[in-house]
Amino acid sequence: MNTTDNLIPRPSHVALLNGPAFTLAPTARIAASGAATPVARQLASLLRRGTGFDLPTVEDTRPGDISLELVETFDGGPEAYELSVTEGGVVLAASTPAGLFNGVQTLRQLFPASIEGTDPQAGTWVIPAVDIADAPRFAYRGLMLDVARNFFTVQEVKEQIDVMTQFKFNALHLHLTDDQAWRIEIHEPAKNPSGLPYAKLTEVGGQGAVEVSTAMPPRGNSGFYTQQDFKDIQAYAATKNVLVIPEIDLPGHVNAALAAIPQLNPDGQAKPMSTTSEVGWSTLTEDLPATYEFVREVLGQLAAITVGPYLHIGGDEAHVTGHDDYVSMVQRFVRIGAETGKSVVGWNEFAAVELPQGSVIQYWHGDFEPTVRQAEQNGSRVIMSPAANTYLDQKYASDSPVGLEWVEGGPFTWSEYYNWDPAQGGLQDQQILGVEGPLWTETVRNNQQAQWLLYPRAVSLAEVAWSGQEVRNPGDFRRRLGALGERLATQGVAFQEAPDVEWSAKPEYPFPGTIAGSASKYGTIEA
Repeated sequence: MNTTDNLIPRPSHVALLNGPAFTLAPTARIAASGAATPVARQLASLLRRGTGFDLPTVEDTRPGDISLELVETFDGGPEAYELSVTEGGVVLAASTPAGLFNGVQTLRQLFPASIEGTDPQAGTWVIPAVDIADAPRFAYRGLMLDVARNFFTVQEVKEQIDVMTQFKFNALHLHLTDDQAWRIEIHEPAKNPSGLPYAKLTEVGGQGAVEVSTAMPPRGNSGFYTQQDFKDIQAYAATKNVLVIPEIDLPGHVNAALAAIPQLNPDGQAKPMSTTSEVGWSTLTEDLPATYEFVREVLGQLAAITVGPYLHIGGDEAHVTGHDDYVSMVQRFVRIGAETGKSVVGWNEFAAVELPQGSVIQYWHGDFEPTVRQAEQNGSRVIMSPAANTYLDQKYASDSPVGLEWVEGGPFTWSEYYNWDPAQGGLQDQQILGVEGPLWTETVRNNQQAQWLLYPRAVSLAEVAWSGQEVRNPGDFRRRLGALGERLATQGVAFQEAPDVEWSAKPEYPFPGTIAGSASKYGTIEA
């Protein structure tokens, strides 16, 4: 069996050729020009580490090179690519740098897993002669990282981006605020009618974190991102074809804001900070003018520093907010968000209000009908995140050392995240923006613990989001997961050894509960 049989996600079309294989030689070069050059440099950096070859990036092409080409007309959309491997060289073609980047992720899987190492390895670097034509099923293929319950540094976020992109994920949703903490800097505006102390959001809220007795350690990490930090994360993500979607959760999950800004409370007194993992007990106040002044300023500043088109305003689990107050506030929040020029995203509870064109509903739980109705009548697009198929914070089994157990239907292994179709409940593919796997961090304290919960289940989601339903097969996917083990282990990525998978290698961190910090053998790939 050759490496074309192990590709994840499964490409749309793979045709093995009868000719000799391609061998990457020490004299090989990476050929590209114009907008293809940054992707070529990333490929060279990746291959250079494991091979020790020079692999210069050049504009001309000769036999034995790997060539990246941008073409104007190309079937399959902006993220599609074609990869041709012969004895004489490798040609990767796409209409955009994003398509080239996706093709690079396939190409790296064609090489032996040892090429992913941090030190040069002896041996030959051979890949089979093959033609691959590939394009994604859905445009949005995301993961969510809850940085509110447990803070992840800029470097830690970058490390997570490095791992996720090899599976063609292209969106990272950052849950920036919650009851326990506020993680994004908001500057004091020139006009501040109510004198709201925005700096307190991070001075007070940035010091918070969740505390759960079973977590290791019990209390999460504190900290916050400056606006420059957030720009830095986005800039790095962009080099890896990843869009960052920021979330400010409203009108519930707001205790950190209520603790930082007294004027957001009807009595004018700041709430105490909280470390509880309970949900649904905090709310903004509907008839308080400061509420809307605050939301307008926060969403305006965040939109101004957000590169992508999306702004997530939460809307979930506002259990103590009266129904009429919820509808009134969220309706105004949606308008405020839309006025920034961004497409507003919200959890599916916000489908109860009138949504503007271009809105996106992230379905996670509960009644599906309002989401379908908005998609049919208003043209809203849907991100599918049904908890039983995508929530990556759930325990694999009852004895898992980290994770939660509130979702019905466990255990939650790779198969629950693979064996489902996002086009359900009357939704058609064209109404679905994509798929996202959220990782809530009530019990997560470092990158290795996060990776252990993410992988291999996130790999299942990657194939669900990328590959057509007709090319997916659970038995074949389980075999490919097993082959992936060596690659993940070589990268130093923590993953759960699913007992029904025959793994090609064991993870360096079987369970990383006692590992301090998040230093990773995998590190980052130079842009």
